[in-house]
Order: sequence, then C-alpha cells, then structure tokens
Amino acid sequence: PTAVLQASRLSGVAPLAVMFDATASSLGASGTYAFHDLTYEFNFGNNSGQTWGISGASKNTQSGGPLAAHVFELPGTYSVRVRVSAPNGQYHESTVSVTVQDAAAFYAGTRTVCVSSSANYAGCPSGAAQQTTLPSSLDGKRVLLRRGESFAAISVRNEDDGVQVGAYGTGAKPRIQSAQIGTGRGGTGDFPDDITVMDLDIANGIDQTASASKVLILRNDLDDPGSTVNNGIVIGSAIDYWAPADPYRTAPVSAFYNPHEIFIVENRVIGSTEGDDTPLANLQAVASRLALLGNDFGRASQHTVRLYRAHKSVIAHNALRGMSSDGLRHSLKLHSGGVGAYNDNYAISGANWASSQIVIANNLMGDPADNNAWTVAVRPQNDGPDSNEGIEDVIVENNRFARGPRTNADVVLVGRRLTTRGNARTDGQNLSIGYTHQPTSYPLLPQAWKGPYLIR
Repeated sequence: PTAVLQASRLSGVAPLAVMFDATASSLGASGTYAFHDLTYEFNFGNNSGQTWGISGASKNTQSGGPLAAHVFELPGTYSVRVRVSAPNGQYHESTVSVTVQDAAAFYAGTRTVCVSSSANYAGCPSGAAQQTTLPSSLDGKRVLLRRGESFAAISVRNEDDGVQVGAYGTGAKPRIQSAQIGTGRGGTGDFPDDITVMDLDIANGIDQTASASKVLILRNDLDDPGSTVNNGIVIGSAIDYWAPADPYRTAPVSAFYNPHEIFIVENRVIGSTEGDDTPLANLQAVASRLALLGNDFGRASQHTVRLYRAHKSVIAHNALRGMSSDGLRHSLKLHSGGVGAYNDNYAISGANWASSQIVIANNLMGDPADNNAWTVAVRPQNDGPDSNEGIEDVIVENNRFARGPRTNADVVLVGRRLTTRGNARTDGQNLSIGYTHQPTSYPLLPQAWKGPYLIR
C-alpha cells in the first residue's frame, strides 16, 4: 500500500484541534476499496498517558478507518504518523509535523481579558486586562471568565476571528446564558474563523448559525434543561436560510461556505425527555471535517446526535445514550441532502450533497434506559418522499451497543460502501444489523446508492 497523510492545519495556538486525513492512501488491488480494506493506525506524538473516559482507549492513538482527530493542549512540535497496512501485512507510513503555540504568549498583555463581576482577579494572567463586564468585541482576544461566577451570553460576531473563551481561577466552571458563534446576517461575507469555547457551564445552548471554520467546543457542560431552554449544540443551524433564501442578503451566495473543521470534544450534554422545554437534540450539525470526540450525550426531545449532512468526519469515544420524548428516534441519525458532490463553497454544493467518508468508532451507543427501537441509523430520513439522500464510505467499527427495553435493531444501513466491523452488544448477544438492496425500498434513491455493504 501507499500512505498519504494530510492535516487540516499544521500550526496554531493551544488548544489546537487538527483533523488527520489518510483517505488518499491506496491499495492498488482490483475489487478492493482502500477506505475500507486498508487498516490505518494513527499516532499523534503526544503520549501524556491520558485516556478517553468512555472507551478507556489512549488519546494518543486511533486505529481503524482513515480519518482521525486530536486536540493538542500544550505548546510544542509534534510528529504525527499514520501506518497504513494491507490485508497481507505489508505496510507503509507517512508523517506530518504540527506546531502548537503557547496561548499565553500569543494572547500576551491586554489581548487577554479577565472578567469577574466581583472584581476577583486571583489567577488572572499577569498583564491581562481586567474588567467586570464582558468586552463588546471578542475579535482577536482570549476572554477568561472567573470560575464560580455567572455571566450573560457570549456572542461571537461574524467578523470575529482568533477568539478563545475560557476560565480562570478555581472552583466551578463559569456559568453563561448561551454561546452564539456568528450572529445575524453575514452582510460582508466575513465569517468566524478559529474560535474556541471551553470549560464553561452553559444554560441555553451553543448555536453556530451560518458559515464558520476552525471551531473548537471543549469540555463544556450543557446539562440544565431549565424551563424554556433548548440546551444543545447546533452547527450550521441557519446556513440553508442565510445563503440561498434570505431576501435581504447583501453578500453573494459564493461568500458562504459549509461549516468545516468543527471539533466538539469532551462536552457533557444531558437534556430531558419531558415536554417541549427540552433540547430538540443534544447535537445537530451540517459540517465537513467534523470531529465528535469523548462527549457524553443523552436525553432529548428527538435524536441524541443528528447529522443532516456530514463529510470527512470522525465520531469516536463518545457515549450517545439515546432516550427521546416519543421513542421514535436514534442515538445517532446520519443522513444527507441528496446525491451531489461536496464542496466547501455553498454556491457550488448547495444543500444537496451526499454524506461521505465518515468513521464511527469506539463509541457507547444506546443505554439500558433508551426507549427507542433503533440505536444507529445511517440511511435516508425515511422510505418515502425524503429518500433521495445518498450516503457513502462510512465505517461503523468497534462500538459497544447497549440495548433498552424496546430496542430491536442496533444498526440500520442504507447507502453504498458501508462497513460494519468489530461491533458488539454489551450483553454479549448477537448484533442486529439491517440493510437493503431492494429497488422498491427508498424509491427515489438511485439503485447505485444501495450497496455494497461490507458486514464483518
């Protein structure tokens, strides 16, 4: 085999999230698919001994499919390697170097702002600005909120770049009302880039509205359903309005791009299934180069995680527990907008692109309290008028499935080149996997999008 390793970025400020892509590697044998038939072993060169809380696996390695992601939290230069192995045991390796800058140096002086409503600045970095209210602009700033205190909503404007919002001091995570990444109409075509929101307790959710890139959502708690809130995470929530449908839009459609390089890591999002005051989903997203790593998600009005469209994405080491208000939903629902090709530029791709190149690995899917019938659905929304939704090159591997009292299917697949391997039920019983080649099923989906399925 040949090994090709690409990184979404080679340098940046800690914490730095990077997507690693080895999909250009090749096997060269006829009748095979390199995405599925090669084995990819990633080593991030960052062995601190840390493990994922859900899977127990090392954070420094990832094995299986050709996509992986990692968050580098300390400054330094890291050599990242992928070993690509063929079924006959032959292998080849490729490396890239990632340089991580110290946030304290990058945001030196008044580029860091410590905010405390009680004017308690113990633990604030030396030389930082100190104030009792949130700054009016976050552009180019590191904003640190005092632990143990409460604050208003965080609003990252469309024109803001290079923003970090986090915590300082000791005690409980700072509590904020909500976090919005991109607000209102993107009139100039300038959208948020390089945004980090971390170590916060959030009452009313995180909403990334239209275009954005290089977004890291790290170690936040969203576990307060409240009385009127929708406390989940939404990525690309209004891209399909702001780009093609907004009657007052001034920026050209070509200025809009699909959200990409979105990293959602080690967050706790636990809602409720009681009525309309609950999150619709713990996570909803439209994105490319999306990484969901080490999160604990569960209990919502509908799906735990719903990906309307996804491209070159990794879902690994999470607990996706299910539990919905009506028992008709899924721990993970992955579908798409159509059978078109993906492009970052919204004017080219529109909303009709197929979901492709996705690795779903090492997760805990479902829960003994899960009231849904299906746990994971990788397929069009339904078998009727919304069935023309293509899904291709998805690997579902090494996941553990926990069954609830109504579970009758662990995985349902409808697409082409979809692989399941190494998955198991927590009770030791046989896994239930559903898939179809039938021309009468999903009648609007071309037959070429129904298989092959690589069930192992």
